[in-house]
Amino acid sequence: MHKTTQQARRWMLALPILLCWLFIPVANAANQAQAAEQLFGGAHTAQCKTPAAMDQQGYVRLGGIEQWVSINTSNCTFPLILFLHGGPANPISPFADAIYAGWEQQFTLVQWDQRASGRTWLRNQPAAGERLTLAQMTQDGLELVQYLQQTLGNRPLILMGSSWGSALGVKMVQQQPQWFAAYVGSSQLVSGLQNQQASYQAVLTLATAAQDQPALAQLSKMGPPPYARPSAVLRRLTRQYEAKLATPAPAHWWQAAPAFALEKQAPAYEAAEDYSFLQFMGFDAATGQTTSGMFHDIELQRDATVLKLPVYFIQGEADLVTVPAMTRAYFNAIAAPHKDLIMVAKAGHGPNAQSIAAEWQLLQRIRAKLIGQ
Repeated sequence: MHKTTQQARRWMLALPILLCWLFIPVANAANQAQAAEQLFGGAHTAQCKTPAAMDQQGYVRLGGIEQWVSINTSNCTFPLILFLHGGPANPISPFADAIYAGWEQQFTLVQWDQRASGRTWLRNQPAAGERLTLAQMTQDGLELVQYLQQTLGNRPLILMGSSWGSALGVKMVQQQPQWFAAYVGSSQLVSGLQNQQASYQAVLTLATAAQDQPALAQLSKMGPPPYARPSAVLRRLTRQYEAKLATPAPAHWWQAAPAFALEKQAPAYEAAEDYSFLQFMGFDAATGQTTSGMFHDIELQRDATVLKLPVYFIQGEADLVTVPAMTRAYFNAIAAPHKDLIMVAKAGHGPNAQSIAAEWQLLQRIRAKLIGQ
């Protein structure tokens, strides 16, 4: 559901097959094998026993398949941030070094290409008839948390989800709140259908005020949700209007790290996004019918209003996908030990300088509480 910018899409044709040695950016084959073994093997004792830098990447077995995980920090004893990307199948890992530059000086940063996303898709393409489910992906995420705590020595862990990843994040902290120091939801997805309906109405209001006849014609033709068939028209219109309301992200953020070779892998990444989007929506191309899917399972204001850990939402005021009114209503319904809603002016659904700065300031506050400063 979350798509960053048109420029990011051009880099990989869909933010989120080569041999696996291409996926581990180390100096030579010997170092590569060592790095893969360190991460892929499944740690049972902590690798982080004293303060030390860590820059590892490779495959971890989660939910019965090998999934791509990277760990980056200047000091492995720092609190962890586990990022849950949007989409599904829009991994942020190719762009993380630019977007979160410097964060490794105070946190241990963990990127994860979720099931059927990015490098995980490249390694494990789903079998015919296999379905993505919210329950399975929640279990994958919880297994990753266990792996990280084994590897890094039970450090405080902040879970940070964006768009689709924010719905996944709520499900994870709902099941195991004691495993997390805090939950941070950015562009919080509350309800698949209700968020889509609110998005349609927000764009319709803007298009009407602007007397934007082409947009109004498209909106009239498609009508309000729900839809029998998935369509990208509404998302294109939200991008169009967010571009007028929000500050664009810096262009260099979407220059992928060289190791990802996104242009070469673009067809595979595009296939991953197509598969995951249809699975998310519950659309069966063979029958042309929309039935069940994760989109229909996300009803957090009905199912997840008691969260037993500190909860923070960061919401762009110009977000036309996960619209502010729905985020605020869900925030107000939550019972939690502590909660905070941070509104960000000139920010839309995707990250930009303002939203990332707001996240950083919030994380500094959380970190200070964790280390007793």
